[in-house]
Amino acid sequence: MSFDASWLQRASSFEKYLEKADMNVPTMRQNFAEVTVKDEDDTYFSWLCSQVPPGSIKILAISESWCGDCVENLPVVAKLASLYPCFHLLVFSRDDNLDIMDKYMTDGRRTIPVFVLFDESGQEIGRFIERPKPATEFLEQERAKLSQLPEEERKKASYGIRTKLRRLYRSGFRDETIKEIRRILETRYGPKDP
Repeated sequence: MSFDASWLQRASSFEKYLEKADMNVPTMRQNFAEVTVKDEDDTYFSWLCSQVPPGSIKILAISESWCGDCVENLPVVAKLASLYPCFHLLVFSRDDNLDIMDKYMTDGRRTIPVFVLFDESGQEIGRFIERPKPATEFLEQERAKLSQLPEEERKKASYGIRTKLRRLYRSGFRDETIKEIRRILETRYGPKDP
């Protein structure tokens, strides 16, 4: 799918998105502040920005502030866009932009967050959806442990799982999100040193 220029008028910056958000804004701001980029990833993104014009790689982000995966991953992508001028982040509220969301459904569902990367000619490079693979594996393992519990106990225990997941993002899963974005970019632009 190609980039639609009309989206430029409808999109928010990360900051404008936070101004309109009604949940988890302090957490998203904290997550943004805490994101660091490892040296090898910094080297790659810096190199990439030397290869393409500023703002030429568009990142379409579909999010909602009530979504735990959005709270963790949108600030990571926003930090990349703030550090590396080749990126132009366009944030959309899922519920206010269902026409866009419905172009990027996952197995018929409106799964978020969705990050779609487009090259300088507007061609889609790839998508990163929901969360990095290690986070998904962690959630699947934890949910499997709870599968035999009654529904009320399962609900209570799921809050504990989300708390553990938040700690895991801080200790390494944010790096996994960055790696996912980098992998997508490498499919189009190659590694820095082939």
